[in-house]
Amino acid sequence: MAVLFAWPEGDAAFWQREMEMILGPLDFRTPASVGDRADIEYALVWRHPEGDLATYPNLKAIFSLGAGVPFVLKDPSLPDVPLVRFANDELNRDMTHYAVYWVLHFHRDFYRYQSQQPNADWTRHVYPANQDRRIGVLGLGQIGSVAASTLAGMGFPVSGWSNSQKSIDGVSCLAGMEALDTVLAQSDILLSVLPSTDALANILDAKRLRQMPAGSFLINMGRGESIIDEDLVACLRDGQIAGAALDVFHTEPLPADDPYWSLPNAHVTPHVAGPSTNVWAPRLVAENIARMRKGEAPFPIIDRSRGY
Repeated sequence: MAVLFAWPEGDAAFWQREMEMILGPLDFRTPASVGDRADIEYALVWRHPEGDLATYPNLKAIFSLGAGVPFVLKDPSLPDVPLVRFANDELNRDMTHYAVYWVLHFHRDFYRYQSQQPNADWTRHVYPANQDRRIGVLGLGQIGSVAASTLAGMGFPVSGWSNSQKSIDGVSCLAGMEALDTVLAQSDILLSVLPSTDALANILDAKRLRQMPAGSFLINMGRGESIIDEDLVACLRDGQIAGAALDVFHTEPLPADDPYWSLPNAHVTPHVAGPSTNVWAPRLVAENIARMRKGEAPFPIIDRSRGY
């Protein structure tokens, strides 16, 4: 059995070492040393070139090295094998930590103090009580549900939105496109954990961004495809959106000439909300391969018709 590790920015030696703790010695290959493609049974990929996966005739499963798989699903020649994404409690926790950090950054005016520091400005700001700062969460899958529940537990009024109706203690859950405007209008801070699907592409356009309260904040740790960048840039420049924390983008790495880099109220992070370099990530893949060796199905398998 050979494993293809196709993540240019990943540490192949680290992944091999961690996976071998569960699976034993592995024939671990990278695209630069792939050898006979018929040997490859499992492919671990991130933003892999379209068409390449179809060239491995004995492929048994494709593992996305991230929580989402939009880049894989765009491949028109994708082999008909299980497509598996990351999903576990530690990923939910790490992503929720990212959300909480930025909610507090905006809620407690830390962004203002950051801008005051170069001028030695000691001005203090009075921030609203938690119960007066409304949070909206778009996407109530495993990650969004944990984030929404955690923020509600901190005393924030939280509204959540998803395609299908969900029930989360302490969270006002709405569903369907007709309810989206309601959530936007009552979101002083909007957290997007939306997956990348055709139905959700560019869903946050100028019209919807301007349905949010003036001076609100946006955190996107779902997918860059959900936002029309030109519209968000305009909202950041005129103050409709007072600040945005952005971890995902249409193009990654984010090009050096992208306006987000130079906007003082845009905070760019390089797709790190749920880092898959953690020890749990290679072990999660290894545990799934171990299941398949025993004739069991890996988890969770992407529903290709839904895109997640």
